[in-house]
Amino acid sequence: PRHVVALRDDGTVVAWGRNVDGQCEVPPGLLADAVAAGRAHSAALRRDGTVEAWGRNQVGQCDVPAGLDDVIAISAGDWHTLALRSDGTVIAWGDDTWGQATVPAGLASVEAISAGRNHSLALRSDGTVTAWGDDRKGQSTVRSNLQDPSTADAVAVAAGRFASFALRGDGSLVVFGMPPNGSGTVPPS
Repeated sequence: PRHVVALRDDGTVVAWGRNVDGQCEVPPGLLADAVAAGRAHSAALRRDGTVEAWGRNQVGQCDVPAGLDDVIAISAGDWHTLALRSDGTVIAWGDDTWGQATVPAGLASVEAISAGRNHSLALRSDGTVTAWGDDRKGQSTVRSNLQDPSTADAVAVAAGRFASFALRGDGSLVVFGMPPNGSGTVPPS
């Protein structure tokens, strides 16, 4: 994104950067527990567990589903938005050109989410990872060691433009898709 959304300790939200579509115009009185920045939209997880979104809305990325509550985490992709509910289910809305806003049937027990450019990731409580959406660079093809509960031990996930990352319990990083260096490997530290 070409803008930044930040959360202060007191729950107030500030935004700056490119504001062509109002993505930096924080709604008055907003108090949040988390924020997310998409390509031209912003989202906030309100303290009451509901979601507020603003900015460019050409494909519905700011149209928060009616009745959405009990949200504990949010993530914004280029043109879609994800919300994780306290019951471990995921809700998605916005652009679905690549299936990034179509949550896989039966997805449950989710502990973390991450929205990439045109794909989405979910970390389940058993350490497995689920991905959906754009897979042109392999970013939605989860490695087999992260799909089997007997071997999966992911503790965090992150979705990038064309790559997906899973941090394992032993501190190692699993990458699928094309990472920023384009080599298919984790850049050296």
